Formats: sequence, C-alpha cells, structure tokens
Amino acid sequence: AARLVRACSRIARTCSPSQSVLRNLERWLFNTVMFLDKCVGTFMRIVGPLFVLVLLGLIGFNVYMYLTVMLPVYVLPYTGLAGALANLALGLWILLNLLFNYLRCAYISPGWPPKDTPMPEGYQPRDGRSDHIWRWCSRCRAPKPPRSHHCSVCRRCVLKMDHHCPWVNNCVGYNNYRHFLLFILYLLVGCIFILGTAMIPRLLGPEMLTRRRTRIGFFSFSALPARPGSAAFFQLILAFSALLALSFFALWHIYLTCTGQTTLEFYINAADRRDARRLGLPWSNPFHRGVRENIEDILLAHPCGLKWALPRLKTVNGDGMHWEGLASTHGLANV
Repeated sequence: AARLVRACSRIARTCSPSQSVLRNLERWLFNTVMFLDKCVGTFMRIVGPLFVLVLLGLIGFNVYMYLTVMLPVYVLPYTGLAGALANLALGLWILLNLLFNYLRCAYISPGWPPKDTPMPEGYQPRDGRSDHIWRWCSRCRAPKPPRSHHCSVCRRCVLKMDHHCPWVNNCVGYNNYRHFLLFILYLLVGCIFILGTAMIPRLLGPEMLTRRRTRIGFFSFSALPARPGSAAFFQLILAFSALLALSFFALWHIYLTCTGQTTLEFYINAADRRDARRLGLPWSNPFHRGVRENIEDILLAHPCGLKWALPRLKTVNGDGMHWEGLASTHGLANV
C-alpha cells in the first residue's frame, strides 16, 4: 500500500502541479489505499474460517475415498492383507503429520512483538522499506523489530512475517513457519501417495489380481470388478492438480528457507540489491548463515536426519526480535 502511494506521488510530481494540489492528491491517495486495505483485511477475516472448512473438507473427502474405494479396490486385491496394512500405515502417518502441522500452524500465534517493547538505544523511530533495522509502526504506534511487518488482516505486527495465508486463517511468521513448511511438504507427499496408490493395479497387472484373490480367501469380495465411480476420478484429478500447484509452492519456500529469507524479504532484498548495485555498494543478506544453518534454524534438526519429520511442539529458538550477525555494514539499512 505504501509503495503504491509513493509510486502515484512520483507520477503526480512529473505533471508539475502546484504544491497544494500535490499534497491534496497524496492525501487522497493515501486515504483511498488505506480504505481499500482495510476493506480487504475485513473481507479476509470474514472468509478465512470458510477457507479452513473447505480445506478440512477436502482432506476429509480424500480420507473417506481412500478408506472406502482406494484401499479395497486398488490395494487389497493386488497386494494382499500385508501390503494393504503397510499402505494403510503409511497413509495414516502422512495424515497424522499433515493434520498436526496444519492445526499447529492455524491455531498458534505467529509471533507478536510485546506491547511494551522498547526501542533500542541509538535507534530513532522511523519508517522505511528495509526490514533489517528497528522501525516504528505508525499503525500499532510501537517499535517494529527487524524482519517484522504489519498485517492488515490481523491488524498487528508479526515477527518475521512471511505472508497471511487464508487457508490457515492466520499469519505465517516466526512461531509457525516450521509447521507451515512441513504442512506444505506433507500435503505434497499426500498427493503423491494418492496418485501412487492409484497406480498399483497398472504396476502389478491383472495377473497379480488373480493370484491375490486365491491367496487371501474371504477378502476376495473386495476385488470389485466394477470401475471406481466419478468420485474416485474427481479425487485423482484433485490430487494431480494440487500436486502441480504445491510443487511450485513447496520449491519456492524451500528456496526461501535455504537462502534465509521470507516472501516479503525476497522482494525487499531484491530492491535493496538493485539500489546497492546502482550506488556501487556491496550488498549481502545479513540473515543468510549458510544453507545447512538456515534449514536447521527452521526445522530445528539436521536436514539429513529424520528428526525434523516427527511431530514436535517446539517451534523456534530465540525470541524473533534479535538476530545473530545483524550489523549496520550489511545492505542499505542505514543509508
């Protein structure tokens, strides 16, 4: 919103109107953008719970179709009881982690700066584009720590804010980014699991179906000769579409995690990098500590191990306001 106001102001100045006209135009633009921003925030707060219900409904639909169609039709007749139990155990493990991380991401605080947070000594209250420094939030009327941004939907400043996600009806920030990332990854794995399970009949072939029918005895009634209905077809189309969309989204957040950035910081850093190049100054991301260290900061475990994939209540190390290695020599923070 602030960028839009500044851009419109620059355009207006090129027309060389009087100073009073410029001030009135800037005031009108600012009020208009703030009004639209407030309307969007109010709308998102109203429809946010609907997005949560839709997502939980889609997950419930896929679970129901898996238990009533995919498991008895695609898995049991071709792999036998042992194979079906193994497939069921894997599916339940994915579902458990998916729901755990989703509910944690949706219902824990993303991290708010304490209301009585003092401005550190030596810093003057100021607004600005760079989020590498302490700033002043004109809406909260309070200091804004580095990497914090004001969310117009939550109407609060959020520590290390990435974005406001309507699907979780919550901001994704310092406290819940780990759960958000794992939710996206497990949702992606769940889509692959659904599509992979549907491929079992094609991979094993009809000859395996005949042998398994005679081997499992009274379970042979589950080998239905009829094809799955339109609901199962819709499930596969849904899983394939979600897989395509989530693949790009997951790769994007993996890239951000590896480079020590958030979605908002990516665009801010890109602008700072261009400004530094134009001024002939060196620039580096002060929060980039190395790929492995960046991943460990988010997952709280070594990326090559499996500990990070387990459900954990612990979310972060630190307070989200003070960052190691943050110095005035990085970027354009003090320019």
